[in-house]
Amino acid sequence: MIEAFAKLRQFGLAFEQLDMRLQEAVGKPTCVSGCGRCCTIPSCMIIESMNAVSTLMGEGKLTKAVAIAEGWLLERHSEAPSYEGMLAGCFVPPKIKDEFAALAQLPCPFLTETKECSVYSARPLTCRAFGVTRSSMGICNRAPGKGETLSQFNYVQAPRLRAEIDKFRVRYHEEHKEWVTYSFFPTLLLRAANEKKFRELVNDNRIATAKIIGTEIDQTLMWQPQLSDDLKNRQAKIAERAKIAMAAR
Repeated sequence: MIEAFAKLRQFGLAFEQLDMRLQEAVGKPTCVSGCGRCCTIPSCMIIESMNAVSTLMGEGKLTKAVAIAEGWLLERHSEAPSYEGMLAGCFVPPKIKDEFAALAQLPCPFLTETKECSVYSARPLTCRAFGVTRSSMGICNRAPGKGETLSQFNYVQAPRLRAEIDKFRVRYHEEHKEWVTYSFFPTLLLRAANEKKFRELVNDNRIATAKIIGTEIDQTLMWQPQLSDDLKNRQAKIAERAKIAMAAR
């Protein structure tokens, strides 16, 4: 576990370095202070939540963070009306998947009133990646920097880092499959910090089913989706027609 924690912290540092590189390239901070528009409820691996417990405990912030996580789990959200307990087997009904997706769009409970992250040092990799290896276009509130436009923000592709994280997942999927299962960060934080309390709440059916399911990670959460060749060709043709139209004026 210590080796896995060390690797996660290396990944975190790598994202920070990429962020600094991107800021230097565009000449602007990649994040606007007091915004919070991108701070929806993140998903993470179970091993990340275990690492977060270690980090927050060392900073004296764990008790407060766990209280926030428990409060979110017990809160009744209209987006997740189904209370069917822990699902048996691996099959997740479509309605639960829809509720999970709806919850993922809500503001993160760790976001303070001043739009700051209260668990910043322990935030998941998906949070660290946003605006760095995944474009923040359409969500981020910052103005375009050098080489950017209102319709295109820069990001770093970082194939080596992506390969390292994929390698990490494959390794621990083989050695400790449960470590690389994904779910909501608040859910896994409470589970990692106080599994007995978490199990009691689940057994008493006090947590919406969509909040306690495990899921496969969507790569678009951390890495910018690449355009298909067909879409690239169509966009190139549109751009070429626009150039011709401008030249004809």
